[in-house]
Amino acid sequence: MAIFTKISNKLKSTTLVTKPESSQMTVPEIMQPEPVDPSGHAIFISVVIPVYNAMPYLTELLNSLEAQDLAHEFYEVIAVDDGSSDFGGEILDVYAKRNSNFRVMHQENSGWAGKPRNVGLDLARGEYVFFVDSDDTLGREALRRMRDFALEHGADVLAPKLVPTGGRAIYSALFAQTLIDTPLDVILTTLMPQKMIRKSLLTEHQIRFREDKVRLEDGMAMVEAYCVAKRISVLADYDYYFLRTREDGQNISSRAIDPRGYVESLSHIASTVRSRTDYDKDYQQKLLAGLFKRKALRFYLGKRFLNYKPAKQQGWIKAHQGFINEYLPTNRDAVFNRTDLAKTEAIVVGNVEELKRLAKLDLTSSERPKLKEVSTTDHGFSLKVDTPMYGPKPTGILVKERAGIREIRFDVSAASEPGQYVATLSVEFMLVDLTEFGDIFLEYQGEEPRRIRFPEGTVEGYLQGIRIYRTVKGSLSVDVRNAQR
Repeated sequence: MAIFTKISNKLKSTTLVTKPESSQMTVPEIMQPEPVDPSGHAIFISVVIPVYNAMPYLTELLNSLEAQDLAHEFYEVIAVDDGSSDFGGEILDVYAKRNSNFRVMHQENSGWAGKPRNVGLDLARGEYVFFVDSDDTLGREALRRMRDFALEHGADVLAPKLVPTGGRAIYSALFAQTLIDTPLDVILTTLMPQKMIRKSLLTEHQIRFREDKVRLEDGMAMVEAYCVAKRISVLADYDYYFLRTREDGQNISSRAIDPRGYVESLSHIASTVRSRTDYDKDYQQKLLAGLFKRKALRFYLGKRFLNYKPAKQQGWIKAHQGFINEYLPTNRDAVFNRTDLAKTEAIVVGNVEELKRLAKLDLTSSERPKLKEVSTTDHGFSLKVDTPMYGPKPTGILVKERAGIREIRFDVSAASEPGQYVATLSVEFMLVDLTEFGDIFLEYQGEEPRRIRFPEGTVEGYLQGIRIYRTVKGSLSVDVRNAQR
């Protein structure tokens, strides 16, 4: 029988007794912040928001901050209007007038998010600073839960669960479970600024955001904080932060990227990592390779690279050649898989045709896995799954409870035919963790799980009242409602 592992994300939250809201804040207090709010209660979280032409999304964020179930005396909202030309500045003033813990600063447009974040950081009176973008929203319990966790565990950097909306893509595997102590190689999978960070850590180490128009300016600051933090935590027990893709296409991340400037910023991050990890050269190389894979090789993926004009392809290659020579000069075969190594070596020698060939293979390897056959055993169901031969290597089968957060993982093993894998799904353990339906995914090392397709004409499986079946959208699922328990 296949080896299995249960995954549980059940966590306890602490109830916080709220206290009366503080009195109205005056203009002099904005200019000369005190260490505590007027009610005498220490402010725990300063929410810092850089704002530039964020309407109508801005009101949704402000509403979500206004509706937090954390008592107002424990958090403040500092919005820095970076010269907005819409009516966002006026909206901020309205919210500040009716919320004593909201403050607004208006300034001339700086052209980038770094300066308003720094202004907000300078004004912050909280023990922690939470950096938020003006077009996103928070879950109602977010700040209270984050405060409770920070008080209990003493985190210096806290990464709350991000939930992508509007087609936004993130590396969501980071938020599969709560981690009190998160290794550097794990937290480096997110360079976005939506973190709650102890303010003293930022001030004592003089960590600031770059204020010029450079890519990854937030990542540079985050990595500095990661490298000096004593405890970094990931909090995944709640949908804390909803990350939006704007319909107007005005997310900074959606704008055209200059290869040279981008790689200069990536090199700054790599330099920080290298200077902080001299104690373990092997770990250091693993970290640098991970950065290159996530932040460099993505430009060579499938249609993205194939759609670049020749000059843009050459621009990326030239910029990345310098990075590889500086930060990954040797032993690349020890830190990259076969496909990533092939791309890296092609970049080193400037082989555009090989990079195009590998990009075309990406289009095939990104296909979803497909159920080949389902059969029954003494203990459960045996699944045979086809995967793209050039894709990532599968590490397990993941059954996710459709109506909850429970998951069950079953190991997979390679079948006799290339690209095929088999796994046995234990009836006993599915019945423990599933009540109605479970959706079935193929899991990969360092990649998002992919839902398994169930082709038309493939025979379904039945055992002890449990049904392995094809959904109306052609995906693989399990129904245990009629199981013999």
